[in-house]
Amino acid sequence: MIKNMIRFFVLILIVINILSCTKDQGPVEPEIVMTTVSFTDDVQPIFTNKCVSCHNTANNQFYGYLDLSDGNAYSNLVSVVSNGYAPNKRVTPNDSEHSVLWQKINNSLLYGSNMPLTGSLTSVEIETIKVWIDEGALNN
Repeated sequence: MIKNMIRFFVLILIVINILSCTKDQGPVEPEIVMTTVSFTDDVQPIFTNKCVSCHNTANNQFYGYLDLSDGNAYSNLVSVVSNGYAPNKRVTPNDSEHSVLWQKINNSLLYGSNMPLTGSLTSVEIETIKVWIDEGALNN
């Protein structure tokens, strides 16, 4: 009788031990917070530093009638039909692949010369513009 009770308690301990085991999930990774690319803080500074020397009000007629200066760039880009490439838009919100701007800075040659003509954008600058377009090309 005592042997049976010992066996019973051992069996209960084994069952409790098995039921209390959980799979180790490893270290808990912190949640990555996705941030929205800001036109004002992230995109416009790229245009100001790399594009406005040609794409400004004074040179407008020579460079596709595209003024990328602060205060003018957004309204000249988003959902605006591109001169020389109609009906394609300069920037198609949520669709970088069908945006003339993205194709011009991404070395595709689909819409003529790559931009900028002098110098180049860094991979981070190119990705910033792509993400901004794919996030909806917000005026933020």
